[in-house]
Amino acid sequence: MKDKMTKALSDKSRINQLQILDTPEEVAEKLYQYLFDLGKGIEYFSLQYQSPEDESSEDDDSRSNFYKERHKFIKRQIQERLSAHGQKPNKFDIQYFLSYADKQKYVFFLSPNKNHSGWKQLFNNNRERILNLVFKFYIISQDLCIDTLNGFEELLLLHSKNLTKSKDALLVWGQSLLIKYNYHNVLTLNLSRKSQRFLPKDKYNTIDSEDLEELLVYQKKKYYFERKRDARRQNSIYFMQFPQDSKDYDKFKKTQLYHYQNLMTKLEGFLTDCGIVFKPLHFQTDYYLENSFIKNVESVESLEIINNTGVDLTEYNQQFLKIFLKQHGVSLLTFYNFGKTISTYTEVEVEGEDEPCWRITEVVPWSNIQLDKGKNYLVFNKLLEEEAGSMAYQRNDGLWYPSAKINNRDNVDFYSQLKRRFNYLETGEFFSTQGINVPEFRAVRDVNSKAWSVLNYTDKKINLDILRLDTQAFTKGEFLDVDDSISFYLSRQEDSKQWEDFCNKYKIKISPEFQKVLIELGIKNWIRQSLVNPSFSLSITPQSFTEKEFFTIYVRSPKNEETKAVAIEFLYKDGCIYIKNVIRDIQEIKRRFRFVRQKNNSEKLIDDQQYFVDESEQLYISCYINDSYTPILIGRNGIIEDIENNELEVNRQIEGENSPRLLPLVSYYNVDIKPINRIQNMICLDLQNETFLQYYIPPAKSIGRTIKRGFRVYHLIGKTYSKNSITTSEITTSEIIEHPITSLHLTTLTQNVLKISDNSQSSLLQKVAKVLIEN
Repeated sequence: MKDKMTKALSDKSRINQLQILDTPEEVAEKLYQYLFDLGKGIEYFSLQYQSPEDESSEDDDSRSNFYKERHKFIKRQIQERLSAHGQKPNKFDIQYFLSYADKQKYVFFLSPNKNHSGWKQLFNNNRERILNLVFKFYIISQDLCIDTLNGFEELLLLHSKNLTKSKDALLVWGQSLLIKYNYHNVLTLNLSRKSQRFLPKDKYNTIDSEDLEELLVYQKKKYYFERKRDARRQNSIYFMQFPQDSKDYDKFKKTQLYHYQNLMTKLEGFLTDCGIVFKPLHFQTDYYLENSFIKNVESVESLEIINNTGVDLTEYNQQFLKIFLKQHGVSLLTFYNFGKTISTYTEVEVEGEDEPCWRITEVVPWSNIQLDKGKNYLVFNKLLEEEAGSMAYQRNDGLWYPSAKINNRDNVDFYSQLKRRFNYLETGEFFSTQGINVPEFRAVRDVNSKAWSVLNYTDKKINLDILRLDTQAFTKGEFLDVDDSISFYLSRQEDSKQWEDFCNKYKIKISPEFQKVLIELGIKNWIRQSLVNPSFSLSITPQSFTEKEFFTIYVRSPKNEETKAVAIEFLYKDGCIYIKNVIRDIQEIKRRFRFVRQKNNSEKLIDDQQYFVDESEQLYISCYINDSYTPILIGRNGIIEDIENNELEVNRQIEGENSPRLLPLVSYYNVDIKPINRIQNMICLDLQNETFLQYYIPPAKSIGRTIKRGFRVYHLIGKTYSKNSITTSEITTSEIIEHPITSLHLTTLTQNVLKISDNSQSSLLQKVAKVLIEN
């Protein structure tokens, strides 16, 4: 594999990790001494809490109420213990962390009893929570230049506070801070989006007038915590946002990138003050691999569109789609129910609720819709909410609530229901379906309009008079705007050459979302045909070896949900990939691949496991992203110092003297890589560690003004195993990179159509496994 790579060091990127060089025993002693010098100590007790509410309940309100009541119970317990030291603190001033270890739940809290040291004996198994407790104490005493809410376990960095339309509740968005402390002694600082609802005192229901929740002041009025809200709803928390004014530091300081940079600097300062020895970590790759994305997936020849947008597709819309998709290889396009919508959608605002719901009416009974496994289907779904997409569940009042958390719900939206009914793991038959979320169907839009469309034009200086002359044969002399003129032409011009020339002239391109949908449909069409005909192949980049058999395993086992797993046997031979067999029985997978991990003292498998397995060599390679082990790229070093010196330019410029070079690797590799846009087709690999490989895949498009989520780094770890035991042994990074499976993985990357806003890509080998479980 190395012979296909180019050796070249990238610029360094700061990450959200650092390495502790002291032993856990030394760290515990230094934390004890740090607190002792400040007149503080740590006490703990075993939590004995019973509640009629269930923390594993499928009901969001019940689960939220459980955590709320337990939180209040813990604070009352701490108040009682602190009263023995003559203290009577407000509940929102109490700092604690709850830890789970050795089948015990311990509550660790700050105390004036600075001589108490019994917690040090528990540190090794509870180090993560204890370290977070002390670091939170440190952070609260620092100037973060941002409002925080301190009364919960995790520190909440406040992002926004807004009253509901009725003005009877306060909605708060923020980010909770938690440091992961893994057994490699690596600290990983993580920020998670949170949303909470607060009520004024006169609206707050409580038995005890003093038993009020966490306090927040807004517009000189006190508000008290009522409940958590779904943090996966649309929000304005961005990983990075480039302001119009490159010196607008206030806007920059609301981004996750700034918070990561600032908090990592604070963490380093904290460890230094404690005398804990550490090593800052960074991400720097030493090799790159170009043009590894699959580009030769054959288009589907036939396709049926199911319209679930709430509005009928007009004859003009259907004609446009037929001509457009013919340009992309679809020779036969049909429309279910003649293109008429199978559902109608009405947005409903419910009095006293924060978010709108929907009234959905089935025009065609959803249960009556049957799929043909010999067809490919594209489903236009109504976009209900930015983050949830088209996913929703029906409440008891009959209204539909957009949510990504629907797995344990009975009544779910049409597309989610369709995937349940025709799921491969359940039926043993594969149905090629792909959904796309559509707020309103439009054929063409200006790329800068931010509105959904099939095609985008990028020419900002289109001469409307010339455009009207070019399109007059199809517009009947009507004076139309740019969008409609282009749409009319493209929905009527059946000559492929003239259609293509027109698009080139006016710089009209397929939207990234629709391009990914077509690729995804091509892959699913190959899966569909391969499962029926094992000799049906997909051509990929030729490898240095002629043949290899291997398995891909994928496990999905979220908390409180059913476990799903699949093992796919692949064959690579003479430049082609074949699907030989699929194992979908979990017990068979556990028996055959004994290294697949289970939860402690449980038969349930651990969630999100991905393996590539070579049975002939009894070797597997695990590919993963994990908050405890894999980093996020958080920009170059020196950003905080440049802000303090008023020298930072917050812009996207990546060349020239005025470039702040904020995002190494993301926008460029190093100054010697030209042209810069080559990085969009590169995999950046770090082979400098002894027993694991790191790699980063840049986004396949230029950096926009906003970046929703951070840039993740993937890890590959290889191990040998025995069929007769669960014992494994690590292999070296050089062995990983030279293994045929790694080459197949890194030369078959695809775009993740379901996560367009995420900066992540899967290989074809991973894609097939995920599709069989999640499609």
